[in-house]
Amino acid sequence: MTGRRTSQDELRKLDDAIDESILAASSEELRDDLAAMGMDPDAVVSEMDAITAHAKSVAAKKSLEQAKQAVLAFKTRPTKSSPEDRDAYRRKLEAMRAGEATVAFDMLAARKGKGLSDSDEQGMLDDLAQLAALEAEDPQEEG
Repeated sequence: MTGRRTSQDELRKLDDAIDESILAASSEELRDDLAAMGMDPDAVVSEMDAITAHAKSVAAKKSLEQAKQAVLAFKTRPTKSSPEDRDAYRRKLEAMRAGEATVAFDMLAARKGKGLSDSDEQGMLDDLAQLAALEAEDPQEEG
Protein backbone atom coordinates (compact mmCIF):
# COMPACT_ATOMS: atom_id res chain seq x y z
CA MET A 1 0.00 0.00 0.00
CA THR A 2 1.39 3.38 -0.95
CA GLY A 3 1.42 6.49 1.21
CA ARG A 4 -0.98 8.35 -1.06
CA ARG A 5 -2.19 11.62 0.44
CA THR A 6 -5.79 12.70 0.17
CA SER A 7 -7.23 16.17 0.36
CA GLN A 8 -8.59 15.25 3.80
CA ASP A 9 -5.06 14.42 4.98
CA GLU A 10 -3.80 17.75 3.67
CA LEU A 11 -6.59 19.68 5.38
CA ARG A 12 -5.94 17.81 8.63
CA LYS A 13 -2.25 18.72 8.43
CA LEU A 14 -3.10 22.36 7.75
CA ASP A 15 -5.54 22.39 10.67
CA ASP A 16 -2.90 20.86 12.97
CA ALA A 17 -0.34 23.44 11.84
CA ILE A 18 -2.75 26.29 12.60
CA ASP A 19 -3.48 24.83 16.02
CA GLU A 20 0.23 24.48 16.75
CA SER A 21 0.96 28.06 15.68
CA ILE A 22 -1.79 29.36 17.98
CA LEU A 23 -0.56 27.26 20.90
CA ALA A 24 3.05 28.32 20.32
CA ALA A 25 2.22 32.04 20.12
CA SER A 26 2.68 34.32 23.10
CA SER A 27 -0.23 36.24 24.59
CA GLU A 28 1.05 39.46 23.05
CA GLU A 29 1.29 37.88 19.59
CA LEU A 30 -2.27 36.59 19.87
CA ARG A 31 -3.53 39.99 21.06
CA ASP A 32 -1.72 41.70 18.17
CA ASP A 33 -3.19 39.22 15.66
CA LEU A 34 -6.70 39.75 17.01
CA ALA A 35 -6.30 43.53 16.92
CA ALA A 36 -4.99 43.31 13.34
CA MET A 37 -8.19 41.45 12.41
CA GLY A 38 -10.25 44.25 13.95
CA MET A 39 -11.28 42.26 17.01
CA ASP A 40 -11.14 43.39 20.65
CA PRO A 41 -8.68 40.99 22.39
CA ASP A 42 -10.33 41.45 25.80
CA ALA A 43 -13.75 40.63 24.35
CA VAL A 44 -12.35 37.50 22.68
CA VAL A 45 -10.72 36.40 25.95
CA SER A 46 -14.00 36.94 27.82
CA GLU A 47 -15.93 35.00 25.19
CA MET A 48 -13.44 32.11 25.31
CA ASP A 49 -13.61 32.08 29.12
CA ALA A 50 -17.41 31.89 28.94
CA ILE A 51 -17.26 29.06 26.41
CA THR A 52 -14.76 27.18 28.59
CA ALA A 53 -16.88 27.67 31.73
CA HIS A 54 -19.98 26.44 29.87
CA ALA A 55 -18.14 23.39 28.54
CA LYS A 56 -16.88 22.55 32.04
CA SER A 57 -20.40 22.90 33.43
CA VAL A 58 -21.87 20.66 30.74
CA ALA A 59 -19.14 18.06 31.28
CA ALA A 60 -19.65 18.13 35.06
CA LYS A 61 -23.41 17.68 34.66
CA LYS A 62 -22.87 14.79 32.25
CA SER A 63 -20.38 13.18 34.62
CA LEU A 64 -22.80 13.58 37.54
CA GLU A 65 -25.64 12.07 35.52
CA GLN A 66 -23.44 9.11 34.53
CA ALA A 67 -22.48 8.61 38.18
CA LYS A 68 -26.15 8.73 39.22
CA GLN A 69 -27.01 6.14 36.56
CA ALA A 70 -24.14 3.91 37.71
CA VAL A 71 -25.33 4.11 41.33
CA LEU A 72 -28.91 3.38 40.29
CA ALA A 73 -27.77 0.40 38.20
CA PHE A 74 -25.72 -0.89 41.12
CA LYS A 75 -28.56 -0.48 43.61
CA THR A 76 -31.11 -2.16 41.36
CA ARG A 77 -28.80 -5.05 40.52
CA PRO A 78 -30.32 -8.16 42.06
CA THR A 79 -28.25 -9.96 44.61
CA LYS A 80 -27.27 -13.37 43.34
CA SER A 81 -27.11 -15.32 46.56
CA SER A 82 -28.24 -18.85 47.09
CA PRO A 83 -30.13 -19.90 50.23
CA GLU A 84 -26.87 -21.40 51.50
CA ASP A 85 -25.06 -18.10 50.93
CA ARG A 86 -27.90 -16.28 52.66
CA ASP A 87 -27.55 -18.58 55.67
CA ALA A 88 -23.80 -17.93 55.74
CA TYR A 89 -24.44 -14.17 55.62
CA ARG A 90 -26.98 -14.54 58.43
CA ARG A 91 -24.38 -16.37 60.56
CA LYS A 92 -21.83 -13.66 59.77
CA LEU A 93 -24.36 -10.99 60.71
CA GLU A 94 -25.17 -12.77 63.98
CA ALA A 95 -21.44 -13.03 64.76
CA MET A 96 -21.05 -9.33 64.07
CA ARG A 97 -24.01 -8.48 66.29
CA ALA A 98 -22.65 -10.69 69.06
CA GLY A 99 -19.34 -8.84 68.95
CA GLU A 100 -17.40 -11.82 67.63
CA ALA A 101 -16.49 -10.04 64.40
CA THR A 102 -14.15 -7.10 64.00
CA VAL A 103 -16.88 -4.63 63.01
CA ALA A 104 -19.01 -3.26 65.85
CA PHE A 105 -22.60 -2.24 65.31
CA ASP A 106 -22.86 1.35 66.43
CA MET A 107 -26.41 1.33 65.09
CA LEU A 108 -27.62 -0.46 68.20
CA ALA A 109 -26.42 2.42 70.36
CA ALA A 110 -28.19 4.86 68.06
CA ARG A 111 -31.39 2.82 68.54
CA LYS A 112 -31.01 3.06 72.32
CA GLY A 113 -30.21 -0.62 72.60
CA LYS A 114 -33.15 -1.84 70.56
CA GLY A 115 -32.46 -4.61 68.07
CA LEU A 116 -32.63 -4.48 64.32
CA SER A 117 -35.99 -4.70 62.62
CA ASP A 118 -36.63 -7.48 60.09
CA SER A 119 -36.30 -4.89 57.34
CA ASP A 120 -32.95 -3.73 58.74
CA GLU A 121 -31.71 -7.30 58.94
CA GLN A 122 -32.79 -8.06 55.36
CA GLY A 123 -31.08 -4.89 54.19
CA MET A 124 -27.88 -5.86 55.97
CA LEU A 125 -28.01 -9.34 54.47
CA ASP A 126 -28.42 -7.76 51.04
CA ASP A 127 -25.46 -5.48 51.78
CA LEU A 128 -23.33 -8.45 52.82
CA ALA A 129 -24.32 -10.28 49.64
CA GLN A 130 -23.41 -7.26 47.52
CA LEU A 131 -20.12 -6.89 49.38
CA ALA A 132 -19.31 -10.53 48.73
CA ALA A 133 -20.19 -10.06 45.04
CA LEU A 134 -17.94 -7.01 44.82
CA GLU A 135 -15.10 -8.85 46.53
CA ALA A 136 -15.52 -11.72 44.08
CA GLU A 137 -15.40 -9.31 41.13
CA ASP A 138 -12.31 -7.44 42.34
CA PRO A 139 -10.40 -9.39 45.00
CA GLN A 140 -7.70 -7.32 46.68
CA GLU A 141 -4.30 -8.78 47.32
CA GLU A 142 -3.50 -9.22 50.99
CA GLY A 143 -0.11 -8.72 52.54
